[in-house]
Amino acid sequence: MANIIADVNKLLQHALSFYFLLVISVITLFPNIGLAKTSVKEDQWGKCQATGTSKEVGVKAAANNPHPDAIYLESDTGTISLSSTSRLNGSVVIQQNELIFNADKASYDRQTSQLNAKGHVVFYTPGLELKSDSIIYNLKSKNGEVDKASYKVGKQGAHGKSNIITITGAKQLELDSATFTTCPVSVDSWHLASSSIKLDNESQIGHAKNVTLKVGTVPVFYFPWLKFPINNQRLSGFLSPSVRLQSNAGISVPYYFNLAPNYDATVTTSYLSNHGFEFDTEFRYLTDKHKGRVVYDLIPKDKSFEDKARDYFKINHHTTVTKSTEINLLAEGVSDKDFFDDFSTSLEDSSRSSLKRRLEIRSKKGPWLASAAMEDFQILDINDAPYARLPELRLSYKPQSPAKSLKLEADSEIVYFDKSAPIVTGTRANLKLSASKKWGEDAWYFKPGLKLQHTFYSLNKGIKTEISRTLPTLTLDSGLFFDREFNSPKTGRPYVQTLEPRLFYTYTPFKDQSDIPIFDTSLQNFSATTALFSDNRFTGKDRIADNNQLTFAVTSRFQDRVNGKELFKASIGQSFNFNDKKVTLPGGTIHTGKRSDLVLELSGRLNDNFRLSTTALWSHEKKRVPSYELRLNYQDEEKRIANIHFLKLDTELKQVTLSGALPINDKWSMVASSSHDLDNDRNLESLVGIEYQDCCWKTRLVAKRYLNSDNETYETPIFLEFELKGLGNLGTGASREIKDKIYGYDDY
Repeated sequence: MANIIADVNKLLQHALSFYFLLVISVITLFPNIGLAKTSVKEDQWGKCQATGTSKEVGVKAAANNPHPDAIYLESDTGTISLSSTSRLNGSVVIQQNELIFNADKASYDRQTSQLNAKGHVVFYTPGLELKSDSIIYNLKSKNGEVDKASYKVGKQGAHGKSNIITITGAKQLELDSATFTTCPVSVDSWHLASSSIKLDNESQIGHAKNVTLKVGTVPVFYFPWLKFPINNQRLSGFLSPSVRLQSNAGISVPYYFNLAPNYDATVTTSYLSNHGFEFDTEFRYLTDKHKGRVVYDLIPKDKSFEDKARDYFKINHHTTVTKSTEINLLAEGVSDKDFFDDFSTSLEDSSRSSLKRRLEIRSKKGPWLASAAMEDFQILDINDAPYARLPELRLSYKPQSPAKSLKLEADSEIVYFDKSAPIVTGTRANLKLSASKKWGEDAWYFKPGLKLQHTFYSLNKGIKTEISRTLPTLTLDSGLFFDREFNSPKTGRPYVQTLEPRLFYTYTPFKDQSDIPIFDTSLQNFSATTALFSDNRFTGKDRIADNNQLTFAVTSRFQDRVNGKELFKASIGQSFNFNDKKVTLPGGTIHTGKRSDLVLELSGRLNDNFRLSTTALWSHEKKRVPSYELRLNYQDEEKRIANIHFLKLDTELKQVTLSGALPINDKWSMVASSSHDLDNDRNLESLVGIEYQDCCWKTRLVAKRYLNSDNETYETPIFLEFELKGLGNLGTGASREIKDKIYGYDDY
């Protein structure tokens, strides 16, 4: 118990340090901003109120259901001519189908279909609205010219101004000396200034020449030519660049290829200070039969690697051959073992020891499931190299049957395990037959089961090159369900509490298996009450645990009867051994204890904002808690987030992770995360970031520090992202880092 108290004290110290750092950062960066309780919108872009064209924003129509191609003329005064020119004055409305003109005065020539309008002129057609002091337009040819006009186009509220707008066919606009933005009229945070812009209201695509991007009145970037969507459709073109600042600093500019509705590609060109140019390619596709993603990254000439080429690829492919047959491919590879150390942005990536390549075909027909696979690895760390499966053949039989009928199942497997190192390899064939039957009602159940597993090995070397093993396993599973209903004394809300005791017995006789090699087997992570009810404490098939044990556990739940949500759950359980456990992995010792660690689990909602989940093991032999895990999560309607994760695995690991997100107001927010190794008193990975977004643009700055795979040095990348509404998407750098490290985080 003293150890737990000490660990909790350390946890509180790190938590206080973490939030002190967060508050100090806010005060330092924003001394004039108060931490008011501000409700944050679900969709910040939604603050950009649609300024798209609509007759509801002041355009007056002559007829709600106009006769096709008929021309309607309406005004306060004027003269109407059926054969020559009509002249209209005051509150002029001219309409043909959905095309509407409003003006102070206008003339219309019936012979030439020419219209000339002046004074507060409004030109409206669905998806397009122009405003000017004068406009000349031909109702027959659909061509016209507008001087010194403002415009709105598309459903997303794109708008701007132009010296001259030329209308071609009512759907095409040519703008001379024009601006373009998707911000609201009153909030022009950014705009494009161009010598010439062409807008196609039908395809919803714009083209511009000699373009200057201005934030406010400050020019920040020049494009000789630019193609952009008028609405939010996918469109080929440059995406927002991202910047990474660290020892391997660089800038990345992605280009998106909208090749077809069902496949696309993104090519990102980066320049990294220590390596040179890098080209990252991602191709995605989706058809009736196939879907997948292909990634290929290339550094043609790495300055820090003797000017050699370096690359990385990843393929994730799925093919549906028939309704019952599918093919899956997952493959990764790098040019050298140092690739992830040099180009990764996290401790997890830089510590990868192998890359899997697996090709599998699966077919399911009725109760039968057959598969054939080949699995290999590119080894980056020879000390942690898994076996390849060349090949792997499986066949299983699992028929559907009524819940209380006799269940018969069979599972078989043949695998050839290979390794390049001079080590034991060979073929393993395994057959497992099982039978079980369940009796019971809503309040109780009893389920006996019997398994028979036979395994045969053909090895390339060893004292015995052929080994066989056959072992039965008996299980007896039973449980009771009690519940009581009650109402909250304060609110009267109905709840139900359950009490669920469970008794589980398993028996497998001992058989010496020390001469069997370890191909894919390890010890199960004994960290939950569910692990108590396993009949084999080993994963894989190279070890079958000897068991003669009885497990008892009890679970209690509190549930809301109105919505069915589980509010709280508590479980406690322990196994009692009638014999020593003699089957071990190489280097392991016989377990002579008469009882397992006591397992305790608690999880639930403390209130609408807090959630708690914890698992602890109590060792009767050691008189202490060797392993435990604690998760505490807070999230409220203002999207303030705070997470604590504490993990201790006996003598192997003691780690605390703190993370959170703090909206400062409706535009600014901060995020932070930190993982600390308590045993070695060192930081494993930290992240701090700040984000700004309004209805027109958003930017995100994230700084990170993580321990390299050498367990000594650190990398400190900094990511910068920038997005303009309607012009590009955020890159994957900063946003991905935040979402990976902060539970519950989503874009503000």
